[in-house]
Amino acid sequence: MKTIGKKSRTAAFRLISLATAFVLCATGFVYGAAVPPDIAGKPYERAVTALADKDVITGDPDGNFYPDTKLTRAQICTIIVKAMQAPIAQVDGTATQDAKKSGFPDMLGYDWAEGYIAYAVERGVVAGYPEGDFRPGNNVTMNELITMTMRAAGYIDSEIGGKWPENYIAKAGDINALDGITAPLPQYADKWMAAQLVYNVLSKIEAMGQAALSSEPSGSSSSSSGSSSSSSGSPSESSGSSGSPSNGQGTQASPASGDLSYISNAKFDANIHTFNGKEIASNAVVYTYKIRAEYRSGMELSDKSADYLTGNVYKYKNVETPAWYETTDGKISKIIMPNDVGFSGYAYGVINGISKTSDGENNAVDGFSTLSAGREILWQGSTELANVNIPGSADYTKGQVYEFRLRNGKVVSVASVDGRFNVPIISSVKEIGSNGDFTEISEKSGNVLTLGDDVFEMKEQVTVYYLSKGTGKYSVAGAGSVHVRSRVRMYDVSDDKNSAADIVIVEEN
Repeated sequence: MKTIGKKSRTAAFRLISLATAFVLCATGFVYGAAVPPDIAGKPYERAVTALADKDVITGDPDGNFYPDTKLTRAQICTIIVKAMQAPIAQVDGTATQDAKKSGFPDMLGYDWAEGYIAYAVERGVVAGYPEGDFRPGNNVTMNELITMTMRAAGYIDSEIGGKWPENYIAKAGDINALDGITAPLPQYADKWMAAQLVYNVLSKIEAMGQAALSSEPSGSSSSSSGSSSSSSGSPSESSGSSGSPSNGQGTQASPASGDLSYISNAKFDANIHTFNGKEIASNAVVYTYKIRAEYRSGMELSDKSADYLTGNVYKYKNVETPAWYETTDGKISKIIMPNDVGFSGYAYGVINGISKTSDGENNAVDGFSTLSAGREILWQGSTELANVNIPGSADYTKGQVYEFRLRNGKVVSVASVDGRFNVPIISSVKEIGSNGDFTEISEKSGNVLTLGDDVFEMKEQVTVYYLSKGTGKYSVAGAGSVHVRSRVRMYDVSDDKNSAADIVIVEEN
């Protein structure tokens, strides 16, 4: 980790700010520590500065905010999703996995917004045009801005009723979301209007964002990304619906039910978005059953749900395996794989619990409930771990990051960054800035943090975990959780030459 000494701190902030400005210049967003002079004393100053403090909205590299400029559809999606405190791993990707693509055909030049748009679409905040495109560079209309913001705050079409856009405008007025924005509303939204509107319902947006995170522990999302047609020609007033697999009778169907296809060998892509070249639905259900040697086209699948283990796709990066799968609307919605296949290599994350489970050969093994690469993953331990000293709750509830060595999806060793458990760290993983304990952030400028007398940097694709003092459990958090007075532990776990934090753990205050 590069530490910036006191004497060079100002210069370092300037250099890093300029670098950030270069990276984000396509969006027109960069923000400095001081209040931009062109909003000082304006009625919306508080809204802008409050959102800037949470890294939701930003200004320009020259220090101004330019409140009267227009925003594009891509930019407002980014602002709203940041307000939802979306995990960075899901919208920006990680050091090893790209963020999910939105699925729209007209995103050339908008790579920076792909993950944010996909996140917004999956959660019903925004939709594409009836023609199937998104038009990310179009100026966002005031009607669209109100609709997206209200949806992010938890108000949906079926509950509001009425005709669009009057229904959303009326509802926004009812809950004081339009406070500070005087009638008549313009056709296109100014940047300050977006800041004021989002700020007015920020607590609702944050609450809905956290609710969305808590409902996705197994990797499921509420709806798939892509275009959504609309009846009145607006690109934003209709959204997709969500659903869970069932037999229609209120009970869970057997994993073996449905129209399953068999493939003897196929591969997941590096970003775990496709299998055998087919897109995996965001709410796909994953089961493991028996072992690889038993898989063949004529094998008999049990009709007992208890014979299957449920999981998610996130531990199958680049994995080749036989499988049974089902597709819905052209996407894989269910997949059954052997219990003895999975990622081989190293994974880094935090532990939420360790318990006994059974592998595909009826051996009792340790099961590690983890957060890794911003996802909840249950790793099974191998039989090799039977006589190995593994972490206890007194260790893993203190903000410690662990290195898991994996073979075919099974943990064969666990090592902590502090070198305990007699297993050496294989890679160059190291803790930075916090010296084995949580340390308070005294200053923050973009991705640059001051801890004590030293300054450190977070990577753009940093993964943030939040540790609850009450439960001792971790959850995936957004960048807004990292702010002045937060107590953090930071880790550099990647092999790149950029010595900055890949993982930040925030302790509940």
